[in-house]
Amino acid sequence: MVIEGTAAVAGVGCAGGALAELLHWWGLRCDSRLPAYLKSVFYWVVTALMVGAGGFVAWLYFGARAEGLLALHVGLSTPLILQKLVTSVPTRKGTPSAGARPGPSLRAFFTW
Repeated sequence: MVIEGTAAVAGVGCAGGALAELLHWWGLRCDSRLPAYLKSVFYWVVTALMVGAGGFVAWLYFGARAEGLLALHVGLSTPLILQKLVTSVPTRKGTPSAGARPGPSLRAFFTW
């Protein structure tokens, strides 16, 4: 099915980004306790940005006209690719500095 219009293409891409978030929650279904970051505003802002990134990249790829399934795939793959990129960056060995604040981080968000 062909979709037309920039908002429609971006919206289908955002739907794909939302599916990536659903995959995250599907992976947590067997965990007996919810992650601590669930109550973090940071988590929900990054989640919204990832869904939006799916829509934005779909729009970049296709503009105002696209096959719906392709736009959905691009939207779905964008957060997954970003997750892989962030978790592939090596971490520094050793102890954190004394001023480091524990809590939500991008690396923790993407590690699922």
